[in-house]
This record gives sequence, structure tokens and C-alpha cells, in this order.
Amino acid sequence: MPDAATSASRAPDVVLLDALSSALAEAADTVGEAARYASGLALGARLPVTALARGGRCRLAWRTLLRTLTDPAGLGWAPRGRGAAGAGRLAGLLARRESLAVSVAVCGLRARIGAAQAGVHGGPADPGAAAVLTAAGEGRPAEAARLFRALVRDRGAGRAFVLLAPSFADILAWDALTDTNPFNDHAGWQVATCRAAPAEPILGLGAAFLALCDRDRGPAPGGAADRPAPQSAAARSRGAGRPQRPAPRPADSGARIRRARGPEQVSAGLRGHAGALRAHARRLHAAVVPAAAVWPGPRAEVLRAEVTALAGRCDTAANGFALAAAQLDAARTER
Repeated sequence: MPDAATSASRAPDVVLLDALSSALAEAADTVGEAARYASGLALGARLPVTALARGGRCRLAWRTLLRTLTDPAGLGWAPRGRGAAGAGRLAGLLARRESLAVSVAVCGLRARIGAAQAGVHGGPADPGAAAVLTAAGEGRPAEAARLFRALVRDRGAGRAFVLLAPSFADILAWDALTDTNPFNDHAGWQVATCRAAPAEPILGLGAAFLALCDRDRGPAPGGAADRPAPQSAAARSRGAGRPQRPAPRPADSGARIRRARGPEQVSAGLRGHAGALRAHARRLHAAVVPAAAVWPGPRAEVLRAEVTALAGRCDTAANGFALAAAQLDAARTER
């Protein structure tokens, strides 16, 4: 009875942290798609050629998009896609430039790990597993991944996965998104957003070959993306036995707005992504207040400040997209 009562009393905490992690995962996906759309415009062929040939408001809109894609107070270093955008992304990874999409995804992974810890009363009894979760909770993903690999070597893969399930996938995804290796980011991104996405070839090489090149010394990395998406902490606290499917995306997320062709569709697409970013910023503001109130220890204020800052950066990026759309509309009237 005491265990049941304790579990029931902690269930609301798990649900609140789970809601925040879901909001962060969907916001990261939306930020990434908005950055991909803007990268296709600013670093493609049509808009730069038109801007350089005509100048005026069209060139101003192009510069606004470039500033929005590289604004540390907004999207950070955000080129995504193929061609020049892909080269820019690799350059940013090598230079350790921060991206808003990755920062939001990493924050969501931390919240998900915290929700998993809250769903287990007292935390794991095994000292090795406790050390892994402590390093992850304190924001040291590389050390957490190293400790996890050591746990796999010492206890075996099956025992390590039982001790840390389902947090081991989140820890490895966190490490993949924050290290300097660009070839494991796709796997980390799938785990962080709970949504499968096709991997784009790099230098003509497929994802399977790149995953082979990314094999680490330990046996754990490389398989995180092949496992099902981690079960939500709320479902685990209720004792659910089946893995959950990813929650349906909200209608206003704007993550899959089609790439536009005409100038009217271009400005409408930018406004659509701006509206999606603002909607997710509002959702993050609403989700972080109750979640931070139940976050264990003194990290509550740190979590609240971090999520609030990320939401503010979403608003800043939305303002940049809206300004570029208005400048493109004005450029059409100059003809």
C-alpha cells in the first residue's frame, strides 16, 4: 500500500514532465523544418540570383533570411538541407556553432530523462545506473554516455538496458546531437523528436554506410535509432506494457509546409512557419511553469529559465520570417 500510494502521488509529476518533453520534441521538429524551408530559399539558387540582379527590397529580404538563419538570439546556426545549406551545416558542426533546433531537442531529452527518473521511486538502486542518470541530469551527456558504455561492459547489454530503460536511448541521442560527429546526428534526431525521418545522403554516401563508419568502441551506439521510440514516462507509471506511438502532430505546427515556387507562396510559407514557431513558443511557456514546479531539486529554476529562453528565441525567429515575408511582398510592388 505505501508503494502504491507513493506511485500515485508521483504520477502527476511524471505527467507534467512528460507533457513538457513532448512539447519540446514537437517544437524542435518545427524549428528544424522552418530552418530547412528558410535555408532552401536563402541558400538555394532562385532568391539569391533575383536579389543580386534586382536589389531593392528583394535583396533586403534575402539578407533578412540569412540573418535569421545565423542569429544567435534566434535560430542560432541553422542551415539545413542539401547543397550550400548542407555545407553550411557541416561547417557549423565543425566550428561548434549552436543550433536552436538541437538545443530544443536536447532540452526535451533532459526533460524526458527527468520524467523517467520521477516515475521510479527512489531512483535506480544500482550505483552504476545511478551514476549514468546523475551525469545526464547534471548536463554532462558525454560522461553519461561513457558511463553507460562502461555499465554495458561490466554488467552486459541486457542488464544495462533493464537498469536504464528507456533512458539509455535518450542519453545516447543526447550525446549524438552534441558531439562533433555529424554522421550520428540523424539517429539522435529521430530519438529526440520521436519521429522517423529519411536520412539525406552526404557526399553521395547512404545512411547505412555512414552508420557503419560511426561504429564506436562500445557496443551500445549505432543501434539507438533502430530501436522503437522510448515509451512515455506517464505510460510507464501506469504500468503500460506496449510501446506508445508518437503523438499526432498539432494542425498548427507547420512542419511540413510545401516548398513554394512563386513569390506569393514564398511569403505565405514564411508566414506559416512564423505562425507555427509562435504557437510552439506559447505552448512551451504554458508547459514549463507546472513542469518546473515538480522538477526535483534546485534545477527547477534552471529548467524554467532555459525553456523560457528557448521559447523567446522561437519568437525572435518568427519575427525574422515575418519581416522577410513583408519585404518580399514589398519587392513585388517595386516591379
